[in-house]
Amino acid sequence: MKKIFTSAAFVLFSVVAFGQENYTIKMNMKIEGLPAEYAAYGEQETVTHIKGEKNKLEVTSMMGSHITSFDGKMYTVLIDQMGNKMGYTATKEEMDASNNKSEAKPKIEYTAEKKMIAGFECTKAIVTSVDKDKKEDKITVWITDKIKSDAKKRGKGMVNLGDLKGYPLEMQMKKMEQGTEMKITIAATEISTAPVSDATFVLNTEGYQMSTYKEAMEKAKAMGGGK
Repeated sequence: MKKIFTSAAFVLFSVVAFGQENYTIKMNMKIEGLPAEYAAYGEQETVTHIKGEKNKLEVTSMMGSHITSFDGKMYTVLIDQMGNKMGYTATKEEMDASNNKSEAKPKIEYTAEKKMIAGFECTKAIVTSVDKDKKEDKITVWITDKIKSDAKKRGKGMVNLGDLKGYPLEMQMKKMEQGTEMKITIAATEISTAPVSDATFVLNTEGYQMSTYKEAMEKAKAMGGGK
């Protein structure tokens, strides 16, 4: 169940902005339909920092935090679940190999619908993919072409946006997890283009039980989870 909490948010981390542009993007994520024992995960805040190829995503909820940072060479992931702190580091090659697994590209339908989100004009698109059980998944995405991104460098994570042209500032999707249908909505609330310091992408790992990427993935697999 817990993998649903970050799958939607981390697709935003994997949408790579390019050039030397700086962005700090704040978003709200709401998950409807959660079982009562997971209700505290229903409201989450995300902050994405972008500086050229460097990226950092912070996801926080009442239950803790999940931070992923790429400093241009290495990824660092820190997870705090109600005081249980763990993390791992990974090379770009390790993460790329994981993200670039063979997967059918989804169908993308661009519409003429427009709306403003956090000061940026966005266009509505529908992304349709087919899962391993031949079931269609549809994601409604509102994208802007003002924040440049490169679809060829986009990691798939758990949400495949294929060759979607533009940076997503809002997404709505439905996910089935353990027989429960959940509706996930992510929307930008504030976007800043102020310079982002390089220090932003350097994480303090003090107090975290750190491991290698391979060790973290083996542990996740043994627990029935994933990246």
